[in-house]
Amino acid sequence: MFWNCNQGSTATLPLNSDRTDGRRLRALIDQATGESLDESDEHASLLSTVRAEVACPFRARLAGEEVECVRLEFPRNGYGLNAVCKANGKTVIVDISKLEWVEPLPKGHQWIEAYFAWRDLIG
Repeated sequence: MFWNCNQGSTATLPLNSDRTDGRRLRALIDQATGESLDESDEHASLLSTVRAEVACPFRARLAGEEVECVRLEFPRNGYGLNAVCKANGKTVIVDISKLEWVEPLPKGHQWIEAYFAWRDLIG
């Protein structure tokens, strides 16, 4: 892992985060990236885990409109995770952070949360 495990101004998890939730997310990140050699490798490992563990399709909202996320994919360049969504006969590809979650959450949603936590950690 390439993140700081100490509490404080450079901590990987915010001081005001729920410690149990933070530990749970950190354990998921560790599980997905334990064999990683660097940050780029961590990203690829985590995204591979997200794609394997999150059940698609699932319902979400995009700009207030209900969409169906049919798959998750790597971005063409750089870090990120794209959601391929369909609504009203159109297909759009957006960064997953643009989605608003609706119940029921997709199976494996905790891996998306872990991805968000990892992304926050690397800045």
